Amino acid sequence: MKPTKHFCCTICQRGFTRIDHLKRHHLRHSGLKPYSCIFCNEAFARCDNLRDHYTDCAKRGDREIPETGQRGRRRHACQSCTSMKLRCDGQNPCSSCVKRNLECNKELKNPTASPGATSDTPSMKHEGYDQPSDRGSIKFLLNGGTDSFTENFLLPPRSDRTRGLEYHHQKEEAEDSMLAYHPKRYPNDFAPAFVELDPNNMSFFHDTFLDFFNGPFGEMHKSLVDPYGGEMMDYSATIPPNQDPGLALSGRQPFEHEKPYATAMIQAILSRAWSVPLDAKVHEEISTNLTFLLTTPRILKFTALYFKYWHPSCPITHVPSFDPEIVALPLLTSIVFMGAMYTKDERELYAAKRLLDFAELYVFSSDIFSCEYEVAATICGSRNAESEAHDWLQFQNFQAGFLIVVVQYWAGSRTSSSRAMENRFSEVVKVARRIGLVRYRHGPEDGIDETIWIQNECRIRNMNIISLLDCAFSFYQNYPCRLSHTEIQWDFPCLESVFASEHPFASSNFQVSRGITLGDAFRNIFAETSGQESHTLPDTIAKLTVLDMFVLVHVLYAFINTHMTCLAPLMRAPCNSVSKQLVSSSGTGKRRQSLIQDDSTLLPIRMALTRWRDHWLTLRNTVSSNEWASMGFYKNGYNFWLVSQLLITKKESVDVVMKMEVRCEDKLEKLKVLLKDEND
Repeated sequence: MKPTKHFCCTICQRGFTRIDHLKRHHLRHSGLKPYSCIFCNEAFARCDNLRDHYTDCAKRGDREIPETGQRGRRRHACQSCTSMKLRCDGQNPCSSCVKRNLECNKELKNPTASPGATSDTPSMKHEGYDQPSDRGSIKFLLNGGTDSFTENFLLPPRSDRTRGLEYHHQKEEAEDSMLAYHPKRYPNDFAPAFVELDPNNMSFFHDTFLDFFNGPFGEMHKSLVDPYGGEMMDYSATIPPNQDPGLALSGRQPFEHEKPYATAMIQAILSRAWSVPLDAKVHEEISTNLTFLLTTPRILKFTALYFKYWHPSCPITHVPSFDPEIVALPLLTSIVFMGAMYTKDERELYAAKRLLDFAELYVFSSDIFSCEYEVAATICGSRNAESEAHDWLQFQNFQAGFLIVVVQYWAGSRTSSSRAMENRFSEVVKVARRIGLVRYRHGPEDGIDETIWIQNECRIRNMNIISLLDCAFSFYQNYPCRLSHTEIQWDFPCLESVFASEHPFASSNFQVSRGITLGDAFRNIFAETSGQESHTLPDTIAKLTVLDMFVLVHVLYAFINTHMTCLAPLMRAPCNSVSKQLVSSSGTGKRRQSLIQDDSTLLPIRMALTRWRDHWLTLRNTVSSNEWASMGFYKNGYNFWLVSQLLITKKESVDVVMKMEVRCEDKLEKLKVLLKDEND
């Protein structure tokens, strides 16, 4: 009697008798080859294949074969359960040992590692795939909801996301091998040398600066009602935990002349803070934190952290031409506060998070987001959408608004995150539509002036990343997209190597325009190919890069999610008489259970996802390991494909999506119910 295959692949429906075989099978779909030879760098999907390869490796010579890791099944049972042959739940202590009042011992005897064991899988380390192979499965990705899914993304850490914060700290030492950041690529000003700060320099600030700024406002009686949220503001004059109150301003550097942008940033944020009804003591703390945080060396430090951590994933700023002396102050402010979220200094991080809401108020006080400016321009007849679209300073202010939304969503408090998603991002999209960014493309005239081309490329890149965030709101919190798939008419970005160069026109891969928009790619991935198999890639899709595919799979997911909600009436169709007749005539009585598989409207979606996956695997096999490792979180696009495939494969997905509330806490956590049959 053949054993029953309880574990089925959600992609190809192949069955397996053991869960570890299914997990190993998932690697075939992902195209990942996490095990590589340390002598010739040939990569393999399975460690046993790597062991076999070492025997015949021509470059190994007489060198010893390194240990390739644990063989056989990974043990998760404790020693007591193993000896008594009982099922162990893997907890510590396990329920079986607790019930029998036994000591739960999970220590296993590890085989002696060979001298080469520390370098067993170099490709796993330099690509960021240093986790067990089961981490490529959809079950692992959804195991911890958003935290496990974004574990490798290096997002700005937030204190209430425990797992994400732990991962961020664990990766601090290994991050240089994972990111395309090398300090020598950036101006030396972005990596200032710091000395240990002297905590005894507080008197200068208290005697002069605070008296100057807070003097006129010391006697004002203001309420603590938040005019924006309609509730009490959670902002009290406190100091960081576990810190001596006398060190609240520790870190004051020896006196030096500050750059104009440092002083201007302090004054701009402070002026917005004054408009918020707070008492004098809180205003004093704000002034203290601003002067502590926004010194010239720290501004340069945080700017460097921005380009080190966030820029590789969302390259929307041309680094070689970036100059804090001339960039728009709101944009510099957003970049500084994004970078400050990655600092290891707890005092700096604390001050930055205390000031983040006020930085947001300043950034969104720019004319481009101002209703007063809009009314004045309309009445005076001075509004010109075309001139606004080409106004570089105004675009930088627009860019600043988008970046501060990203910072608040991923690193801000829960209230700030919700405000950024629901209110501020809507303002960003409204301005993008108003100034024509949703249709922005490179024109032939861009090939005349390199500066104009760089500026327009920044606009195009910004819109691609905006679409990512728009879909991310739906992906992580089931919040409706603001951008429709019918209006995504902007170009795809140029090659990363071209954009990263100081003079893009001199690059051998330079093109004025790639000639394809996101909307074109979305339509072509559904298009029928005459005389060819349905999964054959159209020529336009075959030219897409990894970043292009990452943007495209987000749009595909948003489209699938919308389709799921539209399909709900069909899922309930068996309730009417016509559907009952169909069910009875089939003789199976399982019309409802199989409807999602038989629905003809899903066939084009399945074809589109198959095409996306085929091209993604082609890219994965053609891109070098070093180039792949240098990419930001967009190299994880396959994970989004897995979730999209899950939605159109599981028959319960429609009901699950329909029952989710808008702006739910963690949508991915709720999708775990679709995997309830895949038991470990």
